[in-house]
Amino acid sequence: MGSSPELVEGAAALRRRGGSTRRGRAWVSRVAGSARSSLRRQFPNYTGYEGSSGTAWFFGFEQRAPSMAAFFSGDDVHPVSHGRISRRRVPGRALDVAAAGGLATFRVDRPDRPFDEVLHQAVPVPPLVDIHVDLPADADTLRAQLLTSTTREDFRRIRRANFSYRVVTDPDLVREFHSRHYAPLVAQQFPEDGRVQSVREMLHSLDQGGELICADIEGEWVAGIFNHNLASHYALMSLGIRDADNSVRQKRVVAALMIKSLERAVELERDRATLGRSLPFLGKGPVWFKSKWSGIITRAPDTRDLQMVMDLRHSSVRRMLAASPIIHVDNGALAASVWLDSGEKPLEVVQRDSGRFPGISRWYVLAEPETLAASASRLEDGDRVAPIPIGPAGDRPIWLGEVLRGSPSRV
Repeated sequence: MGSSPELVEGAAALRRRGGSTRRGRAWVSRVAGSARSSLRRQFPNYTGYEGSSGTAWFFGFEQRAPSMAAFFSGDDVHPVSHGRISRRRVPGRALDVAAAGGLATFRVDRPDRPFDEVLHQAVPVPPLVDIHVDLPADADTLRAQLLTSTTREDFRRIRRANFSYRVVTDPDLVREFHSRHYAPLVAQQFPEDGRVQSVREMLHSLDQGGELICADIEGEWVAGIFNHNLASHYALMSLGIRDADNSVRQKRVVAALMIKSLERAVELERDRATLGRSLPFLGKGPVWFKSKWSGIITRAPDTRDLQMVMDLRHSSVRRMLAASPIIHVDNGALAASVWLDSGEKPLEVVQRDSGRFPGISRWYVLAEPETLAASASRLEDGDRVAPIPIGPAGDRPIWLGEVLRGSPSRV
């Protein structure tokens, strides 16, 4: 691709002005930056992923796209295509991907006429959700709040592991934590898109309420979490397991550090702890894990919604919505859409989960008509649960966005 007219003219002007002044170089740099921004707007990037469970395409953003793709395409997901596309072609390409059974996700800054149709068929999804815990005033009440039928086994395994804990602010220990615990775990969990906070950032945070909680087993340092004691809340931040050792993880060390951090927040007389941000998928994943420790889900305030396009005719889409219900925006609140397969076990899971996640105001339960008819008496929950019968057979796409808006796509 050739240079933009603005950049060519800028270079010519700089030569006319002598070309070596600091002001001239800065001016050309601004012109070049403006030209690059314009290029990105008119020709956003795209990446296509493929795995054993399906294909996923992302238009106009890259952050956390590999991890999102794994929810749809499977753990063996890998990129198959990357480049730039004309902005006006994004709607048609997204619909083509989805109509063929894939997941299409895009971000649009200006929802103008070319996007009118696809926005009606898409579902607005927050790229990340925040999770926090409202804390009681004392540790005994906190323990009672955290001990539930879902967490009882975690507490039992933690007692068996016999962890001991230290709260430290030693810069040398923070450096060791960063290199031996934190960075290896991020690399293992998010090999494609994990962001590793720099050790300099961690050390700087020590002067602003940062502290490291270490977990030991028989005197050996096995894991830790770096947190911030802020004026308004206690923030759980960066988790690490020594050398990303999975045998340590299996001892429930993540849950142990979660509990200890919440106890530490109560000790510091904080009434709220934040548990970080997670991708907008339920099922047995990060949101599920944080929510079982009294986590409340909210929209991340400083992010722009994505648009996801899914055609419910396809088994790949229904499989994802059954295993990892998607969190989306519904009249300004957070809702979840789940596909209900036939059978007793799937129904039990939907019944349990629809009452489990504080912050999700409405559950759209999608299923074939006969499945909903057989489950009707057990899905009644006022306005919280909304059963929607779907007949997935047919030639016409059944767009999730249209279904949720009550269009004729609903069967």
